[in-house]
Amino acid sequence: MADFGVPTAGQLEKINALAKRTLSKDEVFAFPTKMVGDALLTERYIKLHKSLLELYKTDAKAGVAFMLDHAWAGLQKALVYGRTFDASIKRSDGTVEGETWALYGDTYIVRGKEKDGISTDAIIADIEDGTLFDVSIGFGFETAICSICGNNYYDGSKCEHWRGREYEGQLCYIIAKPPGYLMELSGVFDGAYPTAGILSQMSLPEGQSELIQLPDEELKKLPSGIMTYASYGSNSGRLLTYHKKDDLAKGNTYSVPDLSKPKGSDQEMSEPVTYTQEQVDALIKEAVDKAVAEALANAPAVDPPATPEAFMTQEQATEKLGKELPTDKVLTYAKEGMDYMTQLVEDAVAMGVRAQGNDFPAETWKNTFAGMGSQGIKDIMATFEKQAKEEIPAGRQSSAFNQQTIAQTLPDDAFKVGR
Repeated sequence: MADFGVPTAGQLEKINALAKRTLSKDEVFAFPTKMVGDALLTERYIKLHKSLLELYKTDAKAGVAFMLDHAWAGLQKALVYGRTFDASIKRSDGTVEGETWALYGDTYIVRGKEKDGISTDAIIADIEDGTLFDVSIGFGFETAICSICGNNYYDGSKCEHWRGREYEGQLCYIIAKPPGYLMELSGVFDGAYPTAGILSQMSLPEGQSELIQLPDEELKKLPSGIMTYASYGSNSGRLLTYHKKDDLAKGNTYSVPDLSKPKGSDQEMSEPVTYTQEQVDALIKEAVDKAVAEALANAPAVDPPATPEAFMTQEQATEKLGKELPTDKVLTYAKEGMDYMTQLVEDAVAMGVRAQGNDFPAETWKNTFAGMGSQGIKDIMATFEKQAKEEIPAGRQSSAFNQQTIAQTLPDDAFKVGR
């Protein structure tokens, strides 16, 4: 069995078919990856059709760039550290629910190079020791079919469904089909890779196109024939989708959101705005507090607890309990009930902290729970538990602001697949 990373003779032949000079097996490091499959990507409710995977396989065979953290999306310099050289589509091994087909690819990195302070040898060492283990693909697709009605999901005049919702027991999601292409493969550090911060608006060099992340209500207004660009991490399960601002403005059928001013401000943004980690944390806290306030405002009204009587006679206790019990037994049951409610509130608050982090407004919820019955508290705790099971992106990642419109840069050359 060959050592991990050492290319076979057949692999080296495919690598050299792409290289401009002949590379030896000692110069290159080759490794396999699972890029993506056709299972439902539940974070954005998109399913890649097998016909789209076939196109991506062809592009991966022709060779697309291996980068770090999707540099084409504007988070840092667009530097290429390797290239794919082979790919195949295989039947699912059954580890992913709902997956029938999966795209696998082979990538090579040339040893002994350094770009912007990052050496290819360091990347290779991280792959070998398992500290760099997640990959994510950047890809594009043009056809978005609604799983319910079969029409163009982006055309609100033909499709009235919303992904993620159920209609007569059937879940709505997007089926992505050709045309489309594989843009690149990225090694993803799941937030550990150092970046400068989150850019809310970037000054665009001449010849570059603006990349916009749209909320669902804006997607329903898109004109037909618009390419969707996306990045997807196979291990993290995170999916981000974007559209080019130039494409959105085609035919004057879509009003592109004004990104020249921060939301709720009259101040022009002519310079790049970079957030520190502290500012990002503050923004996330503000968003969480707002979401909690809205949840409380929209929660069903709860009748205030009745004022307890100063005392209860033996006859009243018997009537309430349905049987006669000695006083000490009634007091025992009352104490156990109080302890149960106290523990239930603590468990619900703990689940809220687990779901939303240390900024969870525990005292606010404790006061709310004080006026609720046990079943109501259990229902809210179940909601927190469901939220806790969903992956929460790191504070400095742009996915924390998925419901906002964000602009990033996308070089036009990033969309050209080398042949």
